Amino acid sequence: MKVLVVGSLPPPERARAEALRVEVAGLLAEGHTVEVVAPDPIATAHRYLSARGVPGCIQLAAMVSGFDLVVVQLQAGLPVRVRAGRFERTVSLYVFSFAMRRARHVVLRLESAEDLPGGPGGRAAFSVWRGAERIVIGGEDERAEFLAAVGKRAESLAVSSTPLEEPGADDGGWGEGPEVSVENVLELVRRRAARERRALASSDVAHSPGWDRLAAPGIAMTEADVALLGPDAQRKPTDLARRVLAAADRRPALRPFVRGVRLARRGVYSVLRPARAD
Repeated sequence: MKVLVVGSLPPPERARAEALRVEVAGLLAEGHTVEVVAPDPIATAHRYLSARGVPGCIQLAAMVSGFDLVVVQLQAGLPVRVRAGRFERTVSLYVFSFAMRRARHVVLRLESAEDLPGGPGGRAAFSVWRGAERIVIGGEDERAEFLAAVGKRAESLAVSSTPLEEPGADDGGWGEGPEVSVENVLELVRRRAARERRALASSDVAHSPGWDRLAAPGIAMTEADVALLGPDAQRKPTDLARRVLAAADRRPALRPFVRGVRLARRGVYSVLRPARAD
């Protein structure tokens, strides 16, 4: 089966991105052909939406034909922009609903109500939900919140929940202040990698066709990354720029600026260095 997955896989590491990665891994394990389209320009994907909100929904309407199944992870910007007013939200949802009606089969995923500006309730939102064969919510609490927002009409919908497993004890972050060091970061990466190798070794997913096309969670550093962190590494202006962008991306208020910079950089690379842009 040919499957179109719409949503942002890591990076960055967020609950909805992790949930979508699990979904994609399951589809690949079943032997399906999967193509990923992301609205986030820094996410792992085959293709990217060039716009969000209504223009992005129009793009999707042209993409979904030819796929047996379309899986969409809803998030801010897909289908509704973060700062959309009531009218724009309504238009976005109806256009998205039209786009999904062009698909053969549709599965919608909503990790939390916060990922859909304005919430899951309302007439326009219900036009989206009723077009899906299956709706997957992030957890039981989120599912109860969803059903309460949709009301009695939710009885006609197929709604389930798939909560993520709790992270390990060492997944709380990289440390803060004086606890941060190259040694601590590398040791944490090694522990995570060892744990995931053990999990993969005991799982059928590890041996399924197409698994190698997914980025393994936790394998966050390469030899080149380690060289950059070393005390004898030569600092380059591009290294500093990447660190500044990474720091800015951790602040929600600066993320739109960071996305703009990365999109502009990608456009420059596509002209000057086509091979790298690909």
